[in-house]
Amino acid sequence: MLKLLSNPNGFFSDLKKEEVKLKKPMAILIALAILLSAYQYILMLKLSQAFPPKLAIFFKMSAYFSIIGSLIGVFGVWLITAAIMYVVSALFNGKGSFRRTLEFVGYGFLPSLIGSLITLPMSAYYITNAEIPKIDIATFQQNPKILGALIASLIPKDVIYSNILIYIAMTIWSLSIWSFAIKHAREIELKKAFISALIPTVIFGIYQIWKFLKIL
Repeated sequence: MLKLLSNPNGFFSDLKKEEVKLKKPMAILIALAILLSAYQYILMLKLSQAFPPKLAIFFKMSAYFSIIGSLIGVFGVWLITAAIMYVVSALFNGKGSFRRTLEFVGYGFLPSLIGSLITLPMSAYYITNAEIPKIDIATFQQNPKILGALIASLIPKDVIYSNILIYIAMTIWSLSIWSFAIKHAREIELKKAFISALIPTVIFGIYQIWKFLKIL
């Protein structure tokens, strides 16, 4: 894995000589999904403390569903990202199989895992230790947006901004890895591989930053 981070071109050049193996990239995605699930679980349980028991139970249920949702979401993003890169690289006469593309693209989520190891525990710490106000059902019905304000109050804004910067840095890092991944998985020039990797990276990057900004 160190070679993947320090020399992705050499890493994928060596790896393409071997048979396709999805276990290692899958392990990266599973670890990422576990982190996201744990964070969502902590957040939902914290929010449940703000509401009366009849309403709190829905948040507690959401905490459990978030575990399944994170697993599905992470693997869905992996599949969609690989599919977009595969289709775009086909326009540049890419030759490698989709299974190889899926394998190599999976490695590109390693920076996301590293970034999550930094941002999620820090955010979870603030959420766990935050004092949360009580909200009655009538207030919530009159102003559903109060939930967004409540979430925003759990984490200091400077922490959110630092998380955005870390996310941007990790996304650029992933883009670099994906460019070499597609170069070798689809046997195309690096410039064309970069374009193939850039499209889904920009799409998901904008979406994630928009999610961050929504809670500010």
